[in-house]
Amino acid sequence: MAKQPQLHSRIKQDIVDKIESGYYPSGSLLPTESEFCKMYDVSRTTLRTALNHLLMEGAIYRKQGKGTFVAKGKVKQILSSSNLRYADQLKAQGIKPKIKVVDLQKIKPAKKIQNRLGIDGEQMVYQVKRIRYADEEEIQFETAFIRADLVPEITEEMANISLYQCINSQGNTIKRTEEQIKIFISDEEIAQHLNITQGTPCFQIATQTFLASEEVVEFSLAYFRGDRVEFFIERDYE
Repeated sequence: MAKQPQLHSRIKQDIVDKIESGYYPSGSLLPTESEFCKMYDVSRTTLRTALNHLLMEGAIYRKQGKGTFVAKGKVKQILSSSNLRYADQLKAQGIKPKIKVVDLQKIKPAKKIQNRLGIDGEQMVYQVKRIRYADEEEIQFETAFIRADLVPEITEEMANISLYQCINSQGNTIKRTEEQIKIFISDEEIAQHLNITQGTPCFQIATQTFLASEEVVEFSLAYFRGDRVEFFIERDYE
């Protein structure tokens, strides 16, 4: 005899079914926890387990002080080799892109960043913090560290367009990148810039950018909303 799914799994599946059927439309506000508990006649603990699973899977998301919402269709980010910039990738999906610089300064970086860039403690880097938007909605928060000896000038106007374009325009040739992706629990800064609740799981991509000389010119940490972004990887075995 088949084992019945646990109660929280049945509740989760029922909510998923209602989302897929359009009963809870994309972007709509879901019932409160109290309303869900009455609806399913379950404890708050059971209900929260179901909702937390949906949060981690990106089916729903929370906004501080506003409630829980049905996630919108996800923005596809290409991780395979591609010549398309962020803006071009979104435009190809019929989505309006935007980049906003929230911090730009020249600093002496922490030891961890020095090691990633292959520099010593006296070398300066540009620290650039940016938010990327899709149709005016925050989907990515990024902190980039760029070697000032290799890229002497970065302005807010440059960073609002393309950091790679800025790097290449100053006598450099970007050859390749190395990227590591993992799940990351959002802290206060990330949650604030992505307009999500602190503690919500995100995708983190750590990127080292190499020049033709094999010097690392940039190291960045980018955080993507799990409810709004999915990744596409293509492998060619020919």
